[in-house]
Amino acid sequence: MNQDLKPDSDRPQLALDIGSTVVKLARLDGDGGVASQEFHARDLQAGIARQVNAILAAHGIDPAREPILVCSSANGGLRVGIVCLSPLFSGAALRNQVLLAGANPEYVHGFDDGQGDPRRVDVLLVGGGIDGDDPGPAAAMLEAFDPSRYRYAALVYCGNRHLAAAFAARFPQARIIDNPLGDTLSSRVGSVFETIRRAYLDDLVFKEGVSELPAALVRSIRPTPEVASRGFLRSVNNQGRFTIVGTCLALDIGGATTDLHYTVECVHDDSPVRPSSGVSVARYVFTDLGIVASRDTLMLQLRSHAKLYELLTSVLGGVQTREVYAALREGDYAPTPQLLSYACLFLALDRFAAGRGPGLPTGDLGKVAQIILTGGAAQTMDEAVVGRLLALVLPPQAPQPLVQVDRRYEIWVAGLTWAEDLARRASP
Repeated sequence: MNQDLKPDSDRPQLALDIGSTVVKLARLDGDGGVASQEFHARDLQAGIARQVNAILAAHGIDPAREPILVCSSANGGLRVGIVCLSPLFSGAALRNQVLLAGANPEYVHGFDDGQGDPRRVDVLLVGGGIDGDDPGPAAAMLEAFDPSRYRYAALVYCGNRHLAAAFAARFPQARIIDNPLGDTLSSRVGSVFETIRRAYLDDLVFKEGVSELPAALVRSIRPTPEVASRGFLRSVNNQGRFTIVGTCLALDIGGATTDLHYTVECVHDDSPVRPSSGVSVARYVFTDLGIVASRDTLMLQLRSHAKLYELLTSVLGGVQTREVYAALREGDYAPTPQLLSYACLFLALDRFAAGRGPGLPTGDLGKVAQIILTGGAAQTMDEAVVGRLLALVLPPQAPQPLVQVDRRYEIWVAGLTWAEDLARRASP
């Protein structure tokens, strides 16, 4: 799926996405769109640096002389655990900032949760409450906090600033950052967002050898999930090339995760979990739904799902459905990447409709006017097949949403050019 990379404007600009399955190189048209692009399957034997350098060299591109907008999700995402004063309030605000930074929140627990959590995370975030002089019960609850109940690589404190010194004295290895809730419990994108974003990039650099890339790329690299989230927000605000017609879901289906982006109007009125106040769009990461790195967990859920036969009928059109169904149930069938992509979509929507996931609101799919599919794994999906699949998860008599596949990655471009566009508008 290659197109010649020929500059179409007086200000050519390149964009690079290093994914877990595909490396994408695009030339932008200078007006917020893609002029041309090409895709390369990840060469795991060569490694990121060698493959990317070879691709750039083949096109005569020198990153030191020609600016390149670059993002990556090659490490599958940073795992973050949250322990806080109130999971429903401060916990939801912290979780939202973790998501905006492109990381994957694994859990949100209160200080009074004596069980802890056995899942290993890259960062354990400890916070909650506002910066009042009288921290109230937060002081005693924080004093009783036992980090040995959790498995983590780094400990970060972002709670009441008056308790920070005591926390640092108990845990000298902890990093202390500003409380994002400040004095008013109004979540501000700042300390947590930047800390997690930087940790994500550091994790990417050291785990995947991205540091071997040219310095100009390493300095400017951004997390792909953050880029997709910003691109969706820009599209909802009619600031991108992709037209949004109303309440909308966007699913970025990849090799390691399936990211759900949604306008908050899609959340059911009776949902016990809700997005943070003041946001128009939100994101949820299904860390166990992906067609490569998360294939085993995806297959386990697929084989045991009550609607597996109906799903196969929708995707296969009735051709060899019984044979494939029996083989899948027995674990003797190797699904195509395309079938796995449909499975990610179906399971993500099914779980969203039921609110089945830690911190996942209950979605009202009957309110959804548009569904956008993006990411490398979505490129082979057919809108008609998706329409048949939606019938399995939509409420009775619900109207069929408009289904679109973002085959030109316009949401990605909108997110990747966000900071640059802001800088241009701010300049005299």
